Amino acid sequence: MTLQRQVDESCRDGQSWLFRPAGPIDVLSVAWPLMLSTGLFSITIFVDRMMLYAYSDQAAAGAMGAGTMFWAVTCLPVGIFGFTSTFVAQYVGAGRIDRAMRSVIQGIIMAAMTGPILFVLAWQAPQFFSLFHGPELVGPESSYFRWVSVGAWATIVTAPLVGLFAGTNKTRLLLLCDFIVTVLNFVLDLILIFGFLGLPRLGIVGAALATSIALVTKLILLLVAANYLSWPGQKSSDPNSTVVPKRVSLFYEKWQFDWTISRRLLHYGWPAGISTLAEAITFSVIMMVVGQLGERAMAATTLALGVNMLAFIPMMGLGLSIGVLVGQYLTSGRLELAKRSVRSGLMIAIAYSTFFAILYGVFPREVLAVYSIGAESYRFDEMKDIVIPILWFIAVYCIFDGIQIVFVGALKGAGDTSFVLVGHIVSGFVTIGLGKLLGDYFYDGGGLYWWWGVMTAWVLVMAVMFASRYLHGGWQNKRVIEPDLSNV
Repeated sequence: MTLQRQVDESCRDGQSWLFRPAGPIDVLSVAWPLMLSTGLFSITIFVDRMMLYAYSDQAAAGAMGAGTMFWAVTCLPVGIFGFTSTFVAQYVGAGRIDRAMRSVIQGIIMAAMTGPILFVLAWQAPQFFSLFHGPELVGPESSYFRWVSVGAWATIVTAPLVGLFAGTNKTRLLLLCDFIVTVLNFVLDLILIFGFLGLPRLGIVGAALATSIALVTKLILLLVAANYLSWPGQKSSDPNSTVVPKRVSLFYEKWQFDWTISRRLLHYGWPAGISTLAEAITFSVIMMVVGQLGERAMAATTLALGVNMLAFIPMMGLGLSIGVLVGQYLTSGRLELAKRSVRSGLMIAIAYSTFFAILYGVFPREVLAVYSIGAESYRFDEMKDIVIPILWFIAVYCIFDGIQIVFVGALKGAGDTSFVLVGHIVSGFVTIGLGKLLGDYFYDGGGLYWWWGVMTAWVLVMAVMFASRYLHGGWQNKRVIEPDLSNV
């Protein structure tokens, strides 16, 4: 019995919408490991920020600026080479796991070539940060970015491997690796930042070292795990053939450059990467403006964003899951299941984000109390009143952020990356441009809360744009794999 017939019969039999194929429970079974996996990454960032805030305000502010730079320089290649998740998902849906492995290999080869670029950026870090901040922040920011650049390279090379595990629904292995890495990073933070076990107190440099060691460890773990993944090979089209197809695995394939697959990956992946970069640039510009408002404004923003990571980053895992499911369903000829998976994703995103919206909006003091651990009480009391209004902004936009992430995941999963690129560029340009013009005209450049209002407006604009594109339906005819392989 085909899956489509099972769907039809389950509907006739009155099976609950929760448990239908591509329903909320089915989607959650794929998404929860990725949500927890990315959530562990948010915990890693949160622990870094909390420990650095306990160390000093300057260290916390420096990590925010350099961390934003880290995200800006990695998001483009990670967006391009991480787009292998869509290729893998669509090849899996079309029954061509061998092509899926080759796309991952091409992603890893090209990702590894970014090392020299990152070295140059790390070397020129002081010149870059001095364009936006004073000398009191340039030093910590430069030190952090230089030491974390090794971890940035590992993150880029890891992206195609994440695409492999996500695109084949082996998401629990990703969760296990991220759990190990999160624990490792926590232990190294304690030792290196505060100088335990007889080591010197390295502060912000210790945080960067801990992050780099943890990210390199994740790369090694995923390579080892990939060695144990294999699938049955494609059977011969000849019904009389007695040849047993060899099993398909990442390390059974030839590790050589394949321009045909690489060209397709770059063709569809670069808009995905540039769109992620455009989003990161918009965020970075707002953070740079906030940094010009002073160290306290930047430190307050760092604290608020550290808390927000717990709501935001798991949604990235959900968006990736929706993209994988949409890709698999489209290339296997099950459009209705693709649509249903998106609706289920929206339900999950709204439920999850609403919880944090209530938490940030109603209980902001209790949420921020975690920062009082290990820090002088007067420092926390001074910062608390500044941070609480920021959490109210986050409470407003976090639901819409979850919605736009799900729609972006669906569009990317189909291959509609060009519109995602245009949407991110237009939304960022319009909101920052209007924010600057109106801020200069009415509020003398705008203060801390003005720019958080601009960020909130930016998220709302993205949610409207990507929802409109999805409802338009153009994504339904998009594919990234070869047309003759898709079961339309």
